[in-house]
Amino acid sequence: MSIEPVHLQFVRPGLRDRIDLYFAARGQGFNPATYVRSRLASILHLDAMSDAELATFGLTRDGILPFVFEDCFPDTTPPKRTPPA
Repeated sequence: MSIEPVHLQFVRPGLRDRIDLYFAARGQGFNPATYVRSRLASILHLDAMSDAELATFGLTRDGILPFVFEDCFPDTTPPKRTPPA
């Protein structure tokens, strides 16, 4: 029998709520713990960046979760079209 080592990670206040709301907004009828657990390091890394650092990647703080989970939940909103000049 193998025992997995314990890894403690501290999540900033509010981040867990943002993660929960992200999945709730997508109407997912499952427990997203497996998705979150496998990507928590990426979420924490990006969340630890300043807003200016995120901007260099073209991200905002609200864009972290959609970015991390984009392969699971692609943006389905149609692109905005600008009328010809």
